[in-house]
This record gives sequence, C-alpha cells and structure tokens, in this order.
Amino acid sequence: MPTTKRRQLLANALCAAALSTTTISACSATPASDAIIEPVASIPALNARARRRGMFYGAAVNHEALIKDPATMARVDAECGMVVGEASFKWEAVHPAANRYDFSQSDALLAWATKHEIRTRGHALVWHEANPEWLTSTINSGNAEKLLTDHIKTVAGRYAKRLAHWDVVNEALDDVPGRQPLGLRDTIWLRALGPAYLDIAFHATAAADPQALRVLNDYGTDYTIPWQERKRAAMLELLSTLMHRGVPIQAVGLQAHLDAAEITLDQKVLSRFVADIASMGLKVIVTELDVRDDRLPADIPSRDIAVADHAKAWLDAVLPNPAVLGVLTWGLSDRHSWLNTKFPRPDGLRQRPLPLDEELNRKKLWSALAT
Repeated sequence: MPTTKRRQLLANALCAAALSTTTISACSATPASDAIIEPVASIPALNARARRRGMFYGAAVNHEALIKDPATMARVDAECGMVVGEASFKWEAVHPAANRYDFSQSDALLAWATKHEIRTRGHALVWHEANPEWLTSTINSGNAEKLLTDHIKTVAGRYAKRLAHWDVVNEALDDVPGRQPLGLRDTIWLRALGPAYLDIAFHATAAADPQALRVLNDYGTDYTIPWQERKRAAMLELLSTLMHRGVPIQAVGLQAHLDAAEITLDQKVLSRFVADIASMGLKVIVTELDVRDDRLPADIPSRDIAVADHAKAWLDAVLPNPAVLGVLTWGLSDRHSWLNTKFPRPDGLRQRPLPLDEELNRKKLWSALAT
C-alpha cells in the first residue's frame, strides 16, 4: 500500500466511529453512513479498489451458490479477487470415508475461480467441526498423527501451487483460555496429540504445498469484553510459542464476525493487537468479515448504516498496518449468509450483514469496504 494511502487510513482509524469507546474531536474521516452507494455497473469494484491499496478483496462461496445461483456468482466474479469455499475443502466434504476422498466440491470451486482468474483459499485442514463420523469415532493417540499427515499430504498436495493460502488450523483457541495448555480448545486433535498437533499440521502443509501461505485462523479477538481480552492474550502467547518452536506459520486470520450492537470496539486496542502480531514477522488477513444485526431495530436504512459504520470502525483500526494483506467477507450477498440460520432475528426479518443485499444491490457496507 502506498505510504500516503496508509497515512490516510491511519488518520481515519483515529477518528472513532459512533460505536468506538474512544472519543476524538475534529475528526475529518467520512463515516460509511455518509458514503454514496455506487451503482452495480460502476467500476472499479471492491477488488480493484483494494489492489490500489496493495491489498485484495474476496468472499466466501458456498457450493449451492456455485451450482445454482449464477447471478450471485456473476457478482462474485465482478467484485472479488479471491474466493474461499465455505465448506468445500473441509474434512466432511473431501474425506467422507476412511478409504475415500471426494474432491468434487473443491475441484468445482477451483475450476470456476481459475476460469475467472480469481485466486482461491483453502479452508480448513484442521478444525474441531465438520469432521466425518468415521474420524471422530476412530481417532486415538496411536493413529492420530498418521491420519492428520496423510490427510494433509493428500488434500494440500492435490492443490499444490494452485491455492493462495491454507487455513491450516481453524479456531484452535478456546473461548475460555486457561482450561487447556496454551489456551487451546479441547478437540479430538488436542486429546490425541496434545499441543504438538499444530506443529504437525503446519509442517505437513509446508511439505505438501510450500507455496501456499500458511494461516492460523480464529475468531473472538475484536472487542474489549473480558473473554475476548483473554483470547487476544492467548493468541499472542500461542503465536510466540509456535514461532519459538520453529513452526512454519506465516499468517494469522482474523475472522471478524462482528456484531453491530456491540459497543466495546476499541480501535486502539485492536490496532495494537494487529501490531503485536506483525511484530513477530507474521502477516494478517481478514478472513470472514460479516456484521450481525439481529439485535438492531427492524428499520432497514438504520440497520444498514449501523452495520456499515461498525465495520468501518473495525477496518480503520486494522487496515493501516502494512502486515494486512486483504479482506474477505463471509459471503458477498445477504441471500447466502449463515447468520440467518445461526442467529435469526427475533422479529423474523432477514439479516443484512454483507456488502450486497438479497437482490445483489450494493449497500452501505459495500461503501465502507470501498473507502
């Protein structure tokens, strides 16, 4: 990113949005709520704008949208420089039986992205969810390392030199750090291998595909609420330990599943957290950004403003750091957001957490990402 642009972003970051805990006067930044929503036909789109800053923009794609929603995929093609499969690379999808792999979903996404000259992220080689029953019922301390390394060798090896990144380990940290060593989550891998499972996974990925950026991806490091304060500290301790052990981790993914009703977004704390990660020589990627609105009033214009302003306050704290490579949202259009199932609004209305609405029109959040 050019120095002048980073200085402007840093200036914007110091101008707290309405939901920030910091009060700053004489602020010259333009709130996302004041930004003009550009028509779909206008250019440049989000990735082109991001490239001007030396970054990229991308979005998650679910398999149903890929095969059944050409209108959404046309917008993905127009707006994105990178895609990530919501589930197409996970164990449950690619390794459904002990002696069988199924790459139909992951191959389909990569083929689409290659055709449209869009880069692809792999997500995720190790996770505590989306594991097939055969794995959870058979794993033990005697076979776990072979199961893990064989899986990574097969999956990451298949896509060697064709993926930009791998989320090697997803959501390794517990929401209540301290219950397990290094604040790690109690998973089948931790129980079978101890904390060394991270070392094994990152080394195996580096061997299978040395060109893909190797990422530790997690959520819950965004706000100054107590459990997230503890999780930020646990993340830094874990990263320091892994680096000291020579684990070939290269980047941290900040999921950024945000909540527009949360009032504890402290830009200074967040900016310092990103700087602490960068000081270890690691890159940072915003991997899954979306903004819940289930605790906001029903009025759509006010919801859209609150969502956009909240995202902008978060981004203004994170993006100025030169270690940040880019931003992906967890979906491009509201029509495919997981939040409507996971956190349904009590009034029955659909959430509006993504840059495009269900009719694929650009919203205030699009403008927040574009500025």
